Amino acid sequence: MTRESLITRDGGTCVWCGGAPWPADLTAEHLLPRSRRGRTVPENLAVACRACNKRRRTKPVVAYVRAQRQDGYEPRVDLLQGALARLSRSVSPAHAEYAQRQLALLDRL
Repeated sequence: MTRESLITRDGGTCVWCGGAPWPADLTAEHLLPRSRRGRTVPENLAVACRACNKRRRTKPVVAYVRAQRQDGYEPRVDLLQGALARLSRSVSPAHAEYAQRQLALLDRL
């Protein structure tokens, strides 16, 4: 999936901060990071600004949401829930389980 098709699918809004930077400043964010067995497949990708993508590194979704809140930012939980719901329907058991676990944890925040 190209960055442009990802932006078309998800819109030009960062899944983390809700910002809408220039399209050139948007990246493909792996919900389940590659370092944690995440693959580059459409359901595991979301739109993120470069700053948020870099700041998150390999933290789990909920850990990064907590860190953002501690820093005074309010993440776009609605966008995250939509992206994680899409990932929870993945044919990959690792992707689906990760998404379901993160969704359950998000509900408790």
